[in-house]
Amino acid sequence: MQIYCKRLVPATRLIRAARQRGDCEKQTTSVLAKKGTALHDDAQYSSKEKRMTPQQLDFEQSRNLLKQYDIPVLGRGLRTLDQAVKAARAMGFPVVLKAVSSQILHKTDVGCVFLNIFSEADLRAAHDRMLENIRVAGFNEPEGLLIQPLVRPGLEILIGATQDPSFGPMTMVGSGGRLVELLADVMPGIGALNEDDVRGMLARTQAGRIMDGFRGPSLDKNAVIRLAVNVSRLMSEHPEVHELDLNPIIVYEEGFALVDARVIVGDPVHYPKQTDVSPGKMRSLETIFNPGSVAVFGASNTGTVGGIVLKNLRRRCTVYPINPRVTSLQGMTCYPDLASLPAVPDLAVFVVNSETVVREFEKFCQAGGKGAIVISDGFAESGRRELEDRLRELSLAHDVAYIGPNCLGIIDNFSGVNTMFIPDHRTGVIREQNGIGIISQSGGIGLELMEMLHADRVGMGKWVSCGNSSSVGVAEILAHMDQDPRISIIAIYLEGLSEGLKLMEVGKKVSAQKPVIIIKGGSGGGREATMSHTASLAGSHEAFRACCSQAGFYLIEELTEDPKIMVNVLSILTTQPPAMGKRTAVVSVGGGAAVLLADQITAEGMELANFAPQTRQRLQDLLRENVKAARPDDLELMLVNIGNNPMDLFGNCDDRRLIRALEIIADDPNTDVIMAAVYLQVPYLSEYLPERLVEFRRATPKPFIVSPRGLSTHMARFREALYAHRFHTYTVPMVKPLNMALDIWARYGRGFMSECELHEE
Repeated sequence: MQIYCKRLVPATRLIRAARQRGDCEKQTTSVLAKKGTALHDDAQYSSKEKRMTPQQLDFEQSRNLLKQYDIPVLGRGLRTLDQAVKAARAMGFPVVLKAVSSQILHKTDVGCVFLNIFSEADLRAAHDRMLENIRVAGFNEPEGLLIQPLVRPGLEILIGATQDPSFGPMTMVGSGGRLVELLADVMPGIGALNEDDVRGMLARTQAGRIMDGFRGPSLDKNAVIRLAVNVSRLMSEHPEVHELDLNPIIVYEEGFALVDARVIVGDPVHYPKQTDVSPGKMRSLETIFNPGSVAVFGASNTGTVGGIVLKNLRRRCTVYPINPRVTSLQGMTCYPDLASLPAVPDLAVFVVNSETVVREFEKFCQAGGKGAIVISDGFAESGRRELEDRLRELSLAHDVAYIGPNCLGIIDNFSGVNTMFIPDHRTGVIREQNGIGIISQSGGIGLELMEMLHADRVGMGKWVSCGNSSSVGVAEILAHMDQDPRISIIAIYLEGLSEGLKLMEVGKKVSAQKPVIIIKGGSGGGREATMSHTASLAGSHEAFRACCSQAGFYLIEELTEDPKIMVNVLSILTTQPPAMGKRTAVVSVGGGAAVLLADQITAEGMELANFAPQTRQRLQDLLRENVKAARPDDLELMLVNIGNNPMDLFGNCDDRRLIRALEIIADDPNTDVIMAAVYLQVPYLSEYLPERLVEFRRATPKPFIVSPRGLSTHMARFREALYAHRFHTYTVPMVKPLNMALDIWARYGRGFMSECELHEE
């Protein structure tokens, strides 16, 4: 704990002086001031910006504030050695002596922490050694001293908090002391947390496992939970508290000891508090996805952006091309402007320059338009923020929302609306509808997800490229897809997050009914693992992880192949029957793929099925019929491990042996999921294997994951033969997506197979 020896001024005086300078309004009086907590003098304010520079409270200030929230900090903050001796005498020996220095981050490393001090003489000697250690280390003399009673050892944890600019107060719990840097074992939570929130956070930490009694007695987790709830309440009620760190907290079988605290205060932090989704935006979105008529501003001939958009839209509904330079386009009458149209269109799609967009959008709003898609760029992403601000002002004034600008627009396979401006031959546009909804802040990643789904023969319901999201953001689109009963699964790619609280609040409602799967870009690069206090560990990605946890989202954090992981999750959910357990059987036809799959299964926390005795016997009997050996004893030796999981059917396996083994395993009561790694080079596997696998799949109610292995040409033919019967195969990665799909099935208690898949079944 750091303390300062400067003259302190009551917060009331500080705030009064700030008001006289016009730095703050009357209604923003600090709660700290109301409760009499002292802050530093006016010199901490920047005269140029007239704002208070964030500063650390001294020990007594911190203790007084924390005490009001039932957060007890041990010890006394003092300025002189004589004061420390007096405090130790009153406290009772043994005590602990610590230096208070704003320069020294790790006091133990410098020799500024002395334990087991049993007398005044020991205390004075420790003080002298401490000053010498500080001098040798090259630091200035300490600003003060901290005297604490000696506490017995226990589990060291931390509770920290900060004000996140997107989410507001964020509280973290996890392993403390030196382990905070070594393990980074902390879990964050957003807002004013309740006891259930904190209990769930602790359950995802190693510290929580230890408190539950891992290799030792159970510790007082309930006391820790109450402490964390109090910290989150303090942060919610004090926006002027920027950071708060309680580290370490020593936890015992009963109670705890808080031996260090750090509080940073400054001007109140303002963060987005909007958690609603306006009715106007929802009405606009309904029109955007299912319009009766569409006007295309900037329509042109085929081969251009405006021409491709026009071609895609004319397949669906009444379309009005607008271009003052021509009178007809693609066999349709072309109009010079909005005023010349026979009727006001429901939807406007803009593919003109940014200045024209603003001018024509205003006219569209005044004429009674209902929604818009702004594909055009040249707004905030190009430095033209004033144009985007004007667009937003018009949207709010007339209650006409838009998607974009700087986006690819939408595809709605239910209504047929498609505003893509990329030619069909350059992308795999999905036209077959199913229950998948895709939202992407990146047009490129959105296209990649769609192309991967197309390659895997997986349909799609709705697809949205958000662009700059200056009117309609991810939260509104998520709410729209929630209201559409035809959408059963929602996949999101995020990069920026300006309305985190809105997304979290909307997400809680959506995820109660539908799974929401998210990939978050831009999460690396800036995080420093060596920071010593929790506020520094709480970067934007940590806040987003907390958002996903509290909202009930499924977050994919695999940095190598995350788009493919998401696509495989979506494919498994929409093409496989559900499984309510994770007991997985692995079958291999030749090679070591089964071993690798088994390793991945256990690494993901899944379970390798333990075959029932009758299953083992049936598998041994099967192999006894099919496998030839020179001597009977040799055969029996080969069969010793038959019935273990994973199971290798040997390189001389044929279609019959594979299908019969799969049927036996499908009947096993201890198996929930079947995975088969098939090496297509095996000579006895025939060209008719795909049809036989299809027949097996139709007969089993369990998920059946097939991973073909071999030359690319053989793989392509094999997969195409299965795709013809709506049978999907999977390449790496497959175990991680399967595990997420199993979690989703278990949570929602139902399957998500599309109507065509159910019909095929």
